[in-house]
Amino acid sequence: MDRPAGSLAADEHWAPDHLVLDRRVLTYAGRLFVEQDANGEVIVHAPLVGMAAVEQRYPAWALGPFGRIEPEQELPEEPGVFALVTQGVVSYVGASRDLARSFGPRNGLGHISRRDCQRAGSEERCRLNRLVTAEAKAGRTVDVYVLVTPAGGLLSRLLRRGSDASADQVAEQLRAAAHGPWHLPT
Repeated sequence: MDRPAGSLAADEHWAPDHLVLDRRVLTYAGRLFVEQDANGEVIVHAPLVGMAAVEQRYPAWALGPFGRIEPEQELPEEPGVFALVTQGVVSYVGASRDLARSFGPRNGLGHISRRDCQRAGSEERCRLNRLVTAEAKAGRTVDVYVLVTPAGGLLSRLLRRGSDASADQVAEQLRAAAHGPWHLPT
């Protein structure tokens, strides 16, 4: 990998502009920041704390702790594939119908509510939020790389005649190429 000239200050972060996985180029989209207090400690919350019989009713992924996560840069409002990278290692590869929404504060990875913890459809978001929060608490940075894919609507599929793969198919190929430790069981 090419490194920038000179040494980096302790608070600077460097990541390559592109990441190549299985001959596909993902573009650097910035870091994921987790909310911190004035002392630099990560602020966490657990929405289900205080509810009766929580441990018996809900799986471990729903119990938290979670953090408020915000991407460094605005992500495109398009379907695509994203890769989460920690210390130069691809940790997770996923697909999204709307990358900006997937990492946004509402209905995304950015903020986990009590309702999210109670719905099985939010499992991946809850797990990823917990993992990014754990990395931030350990003092590590999580970088996001994206690959925008064509929309998967009926009209675009008819016009393409199956030439391009959907975001889910591309993500599946990239998962096989870089199987990181964060991948959820299939």
